[in-house]
Amino acid sequence: MVQIRVHNPGEENVTIATVVYERYLSSKGARRIGWFYIRKILIKLLNDPPCSVLIHGRRLQIPLSHQLPDYLEKYRFYDRLPRRISEYVHVSQGHLNCIDVGANIGDTVASFIKQASDIFLAVEPNPSFRKYLTKNWGWNKNVTIVEEMCSSGSKTGKFLVKEKDGTAALHQSEEGTQIKCRSLDEIVADHPASGSVNVLKIDTDGFDFEVIRGARRIIAQTHPVVLFECDPFSNANYVTDCLETLSFFKQSGYNFFLLYDNYGNLMGQYSLSDLAPFQNLLFYQLSAERCYFDILVMMDNDMSAFYKTEIEEFINNMPNKLLQPTAATVVELQRSTERS
Repeated sequence: MVQIRVHNPGEENVTIATVVYERYLSSKGARRIGWFYIRKILIKLLNDPPCSVLIHGRRLQIPLSHQLPDYLEKYRFYDRLPRRISEYVHVSQGHLNCIDVGANIGDTVASFIKQASDIFLAVEPNPSFRKYLTKNWGWNKNVTIVEEMCSSGSKTGKFLVKEKDGTAALHQSEEGTQIKCRSLDEIVADHPASGSVNVLKIDTDGFDFEVIRGARRIIAQTHPVVLFECDPFSNANYVTDCLETLSFFKQSGYNFFLLYDNYGNLMGQYSLSDLAPFQNLLFYQLSAERCYFDILVMMDNDMSAFYKTEIEEFINNMPNKLLQPTAATVVELQRSTERS
């Protein structure tokens, strides 16, 4: 397997913002609190300056306010799923052809990329994040950056971008910036190399279901691994949209999905033929605070093999090793129930 050469943008110029963030991440107790306030002051005084931080084994440029490095340091499973998906796809298919909708600053590309031949279509409508995405991956000829917004169809609208801690939500407003919206099916038609996509990742802070509506042709044709966020935000039709999306995957030939919580912990495998157990979790999600899900859909053969590796991953990394046999027993009981 040919390994990709690592490009470290901004590595040569160590800035005060970089030093402050790295000191914050490596400190504990009172020192960490001190660096937290220094970082907060710098963000305000220097208008959120850029810094260079190691993310998923690659040094990326990010705004100082971006929380991803902090979350990766605090939560051992947070945002680690893309790496495991990438490893599985490379072994099973030999290559990665990924569409990343909501590419942010390019952190998911850093997590997925493994070979020089890997292909990425990185969609990011937010100019602020796209600037960093270009700095981090614009040098790579196999990473195509698209500035449009993915929607269920073609339109042009004005959107206000509200950024917070490394995420961005777009809200339609006459006071906003004009952004071109197209369906992913239309965008892919302009980029033939992505027509054979085998991994589709979506993270758009509230627009994931609409993105999927606009990607039905490419999903039904190529049956990629699909990872998307399941978060109500302020969507009054959230439950209906969610269940309709899962029904679409069932109609397209998928039978199961894996569910993860917002810290990256595996919540189990669920059947697309019986969504009642998942509906209970939707009620829990809506009544709990700060809870969202990540949903991973795969075709049956891939799901069976990948789910097995996921079970092993989480059992092997359980904090209390004494409970590992009990966890294995729970999984076996579940499988016995499914077989019967």
